[in-house]
Amino acid sequence: MAAENDVDLGSGRARGRHRGERHDPIGSAVTATWALGHVLALFLLGVTVTQHGELEDLMSSLVDRSVPDQETTG
Repeated sequence: MAAENDVDLGSGRARGRHRGERHDPIGSAVTATWALGHVLALFLLGVTVTQHGELEDLMSSLVDRSVPDQETTG
């Protein structure tokens, strides 16, 4: 049995799509949304990692410049 989207070649074999067949716009929209979501997630992860690294660098330089607590002996 040949699928609806395939062209029957007469011997029971079905191969390829018909030239005049329309493209599925909903499938394309879902695929584009899926791809855009993955790109956006990777971008946000990259920004988070970058900001976290910058924060660690800032904090380590502040700790290096700070004066240690002085204990008084009494």
